[in-house]
Amino acid sequence: MQISDLLQPKNIWLEAETQLGIATSQLSMAQTEAAPVRSDATFLGLFVPSLHWRHIINPEYRHRPVKEYLLQDLPKVDINATNASEIDEISCCFIIVTNTTGDYVGHIIKDRPFLPLAPGPDTALTTAIIDSLPIGTIAMDLKETVVYANDAVLKTTGLTRRDLIGLPISDTLFRKKLSTIPAGADCEIVVINGKTLMATCSKIKIQGNSCGTVAVFQNISRADNLPSGLELEAMKNIAVEFSAIFENSYDGIYITDGEGNTLRVNQAYERITGLNRKNLLGKNMKEIVAKGLLNESITFKIRKSRVPLTISQKIHGGKEILVSGTPVFDEKGELSRVVSNVRDMTELNNFRRQLKKSQERASQYEYEVKNLRASQWVRTQLVYGSKKMEETIDLALQVARVDSTVLVNGESGTGKEIIANIIHRQSQRAETGSFIKINCGAIPGPLLESELFGYEEGAFTGAKKQGKPGMFELANNGTLFLDEIADLPQELQVKLLRVLQFKEIIRVGGVKTQKINIRLITATSKNLDELMAKGEFRTDLYYRLKVVPITVPPLRERPDDILPLTAFYLNRFNKQYNYSKGLSKDAQEVLVTHKWPGNVRELVNLVERLVVTTRGNVITTDDLPTSISRQKDQLTKIAPHTAGSLQEILDAVEKETLVRAFREHGSSRKVASALKISQTSAMRKARKHKLVFKKGWAE
Repeated sequence: MQISDLLQPKNIWLEAETQLGIATSQLSMAQTEAAPVRSDATFLGLFVPSLHWRHIINPEYRHRPVKEYLLQDLPKVDINATNASEIDEISCCFIIVTNTTGDYVGHIIKDRPFLPLAPGPDTALTTAIIDSLPIGTIAMDLKETVVYANDAVLKTTGLTRRDLIGLPISDTLFRKKLSTIPAGADCEIVVINGKTLMATCSKIKIQGNSCGTVAVFQNISRADNLPSGLELEAMKNIAVEFSAIFENSYDGIYITDGEGNTLRVNQAYERITGLNRKNLLGKNMKEIVAKGLLNESITFKIRKSRVPLTISQKIHGGKEILVSGTPVFDEKGELSRVVSNVRDMTELNNFRRQLKKSQERASQYEYEVKNLRASQWVRTQLVYGSKKMEETIDLALQVARVDSTVLVNGESGTGKEIIANIIHRQSQRAETGSFIKINCGAIPGPLLESELFGYEEGAFTGAKKQGKPGMFELANNGTLFLDEIADLPQELQVKLLRVLQFKEIIRVGGVKTQKINIRLITATSKNLDELMAKGEFRTDLYYRLKVVPITVPPLRERPDDILPLTAFYLNRFNKQYNYSKGLSKDAQEVLVTHKWPGNVRELVNLVERLVVTTRGNVITTDDLPTSISRQKDQLTKIAPHTAGSLQEILDAVEKETLVRAFREHGSSRKVASALKISQTSAMRKARKHKLVFKKGWAE
C-alpha cells in the first residue's frame, strides 16, 4: 500500500482568520473530521473540531480565529520516501504528508478514538449511563464510522467492539449508509445473527451544526419486546400482504430512497430486466449507472423536478424498458422515496404496432368514407353525364387532398369556378378557412392591389382610418380563387410571385410582412402560352401557377351533358316560376347539335328564356332562337343520307364539317381556330373519322 492511499480527501482549505464557528460549519457541510489551515498559501496546521467542543459551543469563543486552535508540530512523512508500513510505528493520530520540497500535500488520520461531544469531568458518568441503557446505542462521526458502541449493542448483536469501532456502519450492521435511513419517526428493520432489530437514527447537532449520528436498536424478535401482541400481529399481516402484492405485481417495481439508494426490487423487475436484485439492493443509482447496468436513473431526474416522470431506459444487454417514477414526500415535504414502475418495451412496442395498424385502417376507412361522401355530394350538386367531365371531376377530387397550386383552364361559361369550389369543399381547408374569390379582370389594376393585399391607415386618399385586410388575409387557412388570372397587371404578377415563394404579404402603405397560409387556385379562359410569347404574362409565375393544370372541356365537346343540363335547369325554372313546361324531341335534337359558344352559361340563359317566353307547355323548335333553329334545316338535309341513331347523325355532321374545314384551311391549327376548338381536339377528331392528307384532306 502506498502513502497516497492513506491520504484523507482534501475537501476544503481554511484561512487562518476564519472564525471558529464558521470553520466548524464548513467542516460539517464537507463531512470531514479535519482540515488544513493556511495563511498566504503557507500551511500552518490542522484544525480538528472534535478537540475543541467546549469552545465551539461557547458563544464567547465562536468568533475567534481558527488559527488559535491548530494542531501544529505534527509528525511529517515524505509521500515518496516513506513506506506505508512505517505509519504504524508513529504513535500520533494525525500525520502530515509532504512532498520532496516539504510542502503540505495531505494528511493521514491514523486512529479514530471516540471523542466525547462535551469533554469534561463528567465523561465517565456519561459513558456509564449510556452503557446502562437497555437499548443498544451506537455513535458515529460525520463519515458514519462507528466511534462508540454501548454494552446493549454488543449483547443484542453478539458483536464485539473490535467488530464495530473504527469501521463504517455500512460494513457492520447495515448494507447501506445511515444517511439513507430517514431520521426521527421512521425505522429500519435489520437482521443480525438471526435477531431482528428495529433501528432509529438521529443527527447529533451542537449549536445547529451536525457533528455525527446516533442510532438506537431494539430487539423485536420476540413478541414481548413490542407494546402488544395484537400490534405485532397487525404489523405482520400488513407486511405479508404488502410483500405478496409487491412480489406478485406483473409490472416491475423498483424503490429507492430520496438519495437514490436501492431499497426494494420485486421479482417482475428481475424477469423484465434480467438483472439480479442482489446486485442492486443497497446500491446507489449513481453506482448502478456507472457500472453500465442502466443508462440513466429516473430517481435523480425526479429529485430535480419533484414531479412524476416517465422515461425510456436501456439496460445492460441493450434491452429497452419503460420506467414511470413517482415521488413520495414525508411530512416535512422532503423526498423520502421514489417508486418506479417498469414495463417491457417489447410488449408495449407490439401494442404500439397494433395500434398503428388500427389507426392506419381507421384512416383508410375514413378516407374511403370521405371520398364516397364527396362523390355523392358531387353527383347531387353537379350535373354531368359525359366521360370527359367525369375525368375532370375525378382529378379535382384527387387534387383536393393536397395543397398544390391549381390552374383551371377553360372557355368562358364552362364552370371553372365550380371546379375550384369543389377542390376547396373537399379539402381540409374547408374546416379551417373560407373560399375567397375575386375576378382579376373586373377590377382596375390600382384598386386590385389594395383588394388583394389590403392597405394600412393613410395608405392613399379615401383609405379607411383603421385600414383594411386584403383577400389574402381573408383567405388565411382557406382557399383563394383568382379568376381570369391572365388579366392580372404585370406589377401585380411580381407581387403574386413573391407571395407564392415566401408565403408572406405586405399591405399597401405598410412595412411589416405578414405570414399567410393559403391554397391558391387560379383560372383563365385565355391562352397563357400566347401571352407569355408576347411578354404579357411572366413565365416564372406561369410555372408557379401551373403545378396541377385542370382543363374544363367546352360544352360542344361533351354533347352527353347537354340534355341532362337542359332537364336540370328546366326543372329549376319551372319550380321558380311555377310552370310545368317540357321540350319536344325535335327541340332536344337541335339543342344537342348546337355548338354552344357560350357553353353552360348560354344554355342556362336559353332555358330560362324559353320557360318564361313560350306560351304552350311544350317547347318546340319554332320557339328556339333563329341562330339555333337554323341548324334544324341542316339536320334535315343530312338525315335522308344518314340512316341510323341520333349519334350516328351527329357523327356524320361532325365528319362532314371537318372535311370541309380541312379542305378550306389546310392545317389543323387553322381548322381549330375556325371551329373554335383546340388543335389537339381537331387532330383527335380527324383520327376518329380516319381523315388523311392526300393532296388535300379527304377520307
